[in-house]
Amino acid sequence: MRALIVAAALLGLLLVAAGAAGGHALVPSEATVRWHSAFLYGFAHTLAAVIAAILPFRNLLQYAAGWAFVLSVPMFSGVQIAKIMLGGIAMTPTPLDAVSFLVPIGGVAFIAGWLLLGLSAAFAQKQD
Repeated sequence: MRALIVAAALLGLLLVAAGAAGGHALVPSEATVRWHSAFLYGFAHTLAAVIAAILPFRNLLQYAAGWAFVLSVPMFSGVQIAKIMLGGIAMTPTPLDAVSFLVPIGGVAFIAGWLLLGLSAAFAQKQD
């Protein structure tokens, strides 16, 4: 579970750095809602990965949930944040247009992470 916490810490670091960079460079008003949503989802699921790593029950579903959260953040939030930083608004072409398909996959991975986390708790051995 240590690797999961390290990966989540790296994601948190990258999100803060991107937020600082975006805060000092103007984000077009057309992109602010997407910008804030990408950060909200990114930070929430980075924290969810940490929570999955530190919960007392230890099972494969818990581990899979944590990694689903870690993998979903760059796909969902990372691609959106990078596209906004490179192009500004949704219709502006960017070098990342070829990986835009990762955004909905990242959203599905968020959902899968929560499902796996819930199942890991439901099937955990009862501790006295």
